[in-house]
Amino acid sequence: MSVATKQVGVKFSPKAGTYTTIINSPSGDLYQEFEGSIGAIGAIVPDFSQTQPQLVFVVTSSRVAEGVTVPTAVDWYFNGVKLTFTNNISTNVFNGETGHFRKLPYAAGTQDYWGIKVLKNLVVAAGAAPCTIKAEATVVYGTTTDKVQGVYNIPIRRATGSPYFVTIAAGDAKYFTITEKGGSCVLKAMTYQAGVAVTSNLTYKWYKLVSGAWSLLSGKTTQTLTVTGDMVDCYSNFKCVVSQNGTEIGTDIQGVMDASDPYEIIPMPTPADETIEEEGDTVVYAPIVVKRGTTTKAMDMKFNFTAIDSVGIILGSVSNQANYTVTYAMCEQAGTDVAVYIETVS
Repeated sequence: MSVATKQVGVKFSPKAGTYTTIINSPSGDLYQEFEGSIGAIGAIVPDFSQTQPQLVFVVTSSRVAEGVTVPTAVDWYFNGVKLTFTNNISTNVFNGETGHFRKLPYAAGTQDYWGIKVLKNLVVAAGAAPCTIKAEATVVYGTTTDKVQGVYNIPIRRATGSPYFVTIAAGDAKYFTITEKGGSCVLKAMTYQAGVAVTSNLTYKWYKLVSGAWSLLSGKTTQTLTVTGDMVDCYSNFKCVVSQNGTEIGTDIQGVMDASDPYEIIPMPTPADETIEEEGDTVVYAPIVVKRGTTTKAMDMKFNFTAIDSVGIILGSVSNQANYTVTYAMCEQAGTDVAVYIETVS
């Protein structure tokens, strides 16, 4: 087994180098489809006013021995606009609508992470176009204060027929994160058609991303997958392929973070904000391995690097290297952010 793995992301926003920030939806990837036109929106699925999905902001740090760190404060943004709240309900007006979000502040024992709940459909607010929700947090370590952020993309598109939508949801309340030795978390593949859950005649195949390729997990053929600590090296990606009556109807990927792992990878990106905006821009990763709770290199290691898009298509990979470059062409091929999976060479 490798010493450690890491997934980082090339975003259009800055992120501090020693932190990993992830915004997850416990109910699976959020999306909305609408009927009608931009000026006359019809039926919307799924209906967020009914499902009221939650997003959870998880921050881990190589500088904290227990792995997970809790920000002292979090600001939330919708499509770049900072959200304002009264009694934790957003007061911003977007295209004539208001009250879209409820802020879920951290409260030890009841709300273990900062989060936000979507109270209303976002199609009108977003102008019937894909939208983003961003968390910008203040993290304090000793006398040092850092700013970190995470971005969550929500596709919004016009409905075309009744296609299937497959997403991996959290099968428990651990938000895809293992926080203690011997712990585990559960992934649950959910299939929807026109916003309605589909359960009949479905079969499942689960995979793990290993050394730049998707490796089938033998015997894992049920709707849920229990991921244990020995299956994860700091961070590992899993994929589920769902078929109905023998025909593949959808797939999704989900990362699992093991915050209890004693080793952590600091990705050391250049530029530090991991941003690609124009043709010719690159992001170069030259990672180091540290023992969690320190920022000092623990050992000399080489790494396997894999770049993937949002549905798990591999954009490029190299083995046994000290660094890796993400290019503008990779982002253009993906059409969105690019995830880079970093794995130590055993």
